[in-house]
Amino acid sequence: MILFYISMLETEVERKKMIHIYERYKPLMLSIAMKILKNKEQAEDAVHEAFLAIINHKEKYLQNTCPDLGVPIVIIIKNKCFDALKKASKKVDMIEDYENYLQSNEVSHDNIVIQKEEYELLRKHLLKLDEGSKNILEMRYVLEMSHKEIAEITGFSLENINKKIVRAKDRVRKLYAEGFEQ
Repeated sequence: MILFYISMLETEVERKKMIHIYERYKPLMLSIAMKILKNKEQAEDAVHEAFLAIINHKEKYLQNTCPDLGVPIVIIIKNKCFDALKKASKKVDMIEDYENYLQSNEVSHDNIVIQKEEYELLRKHLLKLDEGSKNILEMRYVLEMSHKEIAEITGFSLENINKKIVRAKDRVRKLYAEGFEQ
């Protein structure tokens, strides 16, 4: 179906570029969507929606001089997956999910309160990170991507990704420790 939309692009050059983007990034996008949605049909729908968004903003992606569109494409598919989750449940509340997780493991009420407070503090500190650090940590720990996959998507070397992850985690630890000192 997506090839139908690609065929509607104005020029042959645009069609070829978009087909290249589609063929190069579809497996990655499907993998990310499956990790988030855990449902093949929903994942395929999210990939479809993401490519429609790319086609609708073709001037931004086809004219991009960056050789690797991996980072913006990962962000687009991630957002389309979150949109799908919101539509399916009408309300996605991370705290409720976390509470359900804690309750399912039969944790005492006091521990639940403490863990919720720690979780909120951690979440608050993660929001203080720069966008690049947040994206890399999210790819690593939410999307469960390997350091190598992150390096391929971002265009950074594997060694650079390793350093960025360590630095981001150190920054969160420092912010977390400062939060307890206050």
